[in-house]
Amino acid sequence: MDEEQTARQILDDLQTAVASKDLDRVVALLDDDVVVFGTAAANLGLEQTTSYLAALLQLDGTVRWGWDHVLPLASEPGLLAFAVLGTAGVEDDDGVPDGDPDPFRLTCVAVLRDDRWRLRHFHGSFPYTD
Repeated sequence: MDEEQTARQILDDLQTAVASKDLDRVVALLDDDVVVFGTAAANLGLEQTTSYLAALLQLDGTVRWGWDHVLPLASEPGLLAFAVLGTAGVEDDDGVPDGDPDPFRLTCVAVLRDDRWRLRHFHGSFPYTD
């Protein structure tokens, strides 16, 4: 699997886990040294990130990302850094979008641990638009 395919698989696994609303499943995708910066929150560590994700999963609807452009930035054995340009929005339980998705940008660093890719850095945000 090439770097872009690996990055897309990591993102697809994240989307599937978030859609399941299973906190343990989402946390299993994170490295113990994870740092998450969300649009409205900075979560520096696994405990803070887990609390943030628990609140996110309890919200009505499901976050849906569109990974339009996935760009590998750096790769070495056991490490992959990539950037994403796409969209993010919320869907109800029937998969109906709550309005149009907004532009979204993301940077990630994933590490290979115990034969699984895990997110160590996740920085997603909505760019300012007029």
